[in-house]
Amino acid sequence: MRALQYLIYSNILVSFSAGLLAYSCAIQLGNPHDIGIGITVFFATLFIYNIQRILRLGEIKVKSSDRHHWLENHTVFIKILAGIGIIGSVLTYFLVLGWNIDFWFLAFSAIIGVLYAMKIHPKSMALRDIPYAKIYLIAAQWALVSVYWPYMRIADTTDFPVGLGLSIFFFILAATVPFDIRDLVYDGKQKSTIPQIFGVKGAKIIALVFAGLSAMSLYLFFPEVVHLWVFYGCYLVLGMLIVGSRTNRHEMYYSGIIDGWIIAYGLLIYFL
Repeated sequence: MRALQYLIYSNILVSFSAGLLAYSCAIQLGNPHDIGIGITVFFATLFIYNIQRILRLGEIKVKSSDRHHWLENHTVFIKILAGIGIIGSVLTYFLVLGWNIDFWFLAFSAIIGVLYAMKIHPKSMALRDIPYAKIYLIAAQWALVSVYWPYMRIADTTDFPVGLGLSIFFFILAATVPFDIRDLVYDGKQKSTIPQIFGVKGAKIIALVFAGLSAMSLYLFFPEVVHLWVFYGCYLVLGMLIVGSRTNRHEMYYSGIIDGWIIAYGLLIYFL
């Protein structure tokens, strides 16, 4: 259990999920720097997710989760991981991929990732606190970094993969709604998350619709996917995880199983 806590609560697992997804998309797009892209995204995600945890440590309350208590007791560790993440992403980018105008796109994405959890002014709000915006910002970031960034380097040799980008956007939306269900006991009402507006049952239905839209979008990118049993298995399990979401589920269910299931989705794209 301790090993799993280090893997999951330190955001190493979700970073691997993001790196694998970007790597798989780069392969499908024919980007020759697929491995470098995957590693860069892994380190960048490690930095962004851990810096967000550091910025939000002050928000931890008495009624916090097992993950919050773990973060409180391992603050130095997550700061080290955040440092490794920023150094690793910069070194991989310049030493493996090489300078390109897309650097500014990545820098802007990193700034958005930091502002997601950081308040510029004590009276202002972080991006995650903007009503209705929380999960859409997350899904857009994943889709842009996984698809649009690898595409930028080969834009003159391939058409923009709209179907692939939409599939990732809707898949991450579907996978993120359960986290809002988990956070019902923590989120202020002003955030207007999907579960707050439509209730837990309604949120699950909406998440299932997002999953269906993801599957349909992937079909637009790769029609032959309907003949692959792993395609149906990937979305079937995602649907089961959505339906099984509850406010009193253990944190491992969300940060472990659901975040980890993105790996299965990344492998699906890899083997297309």
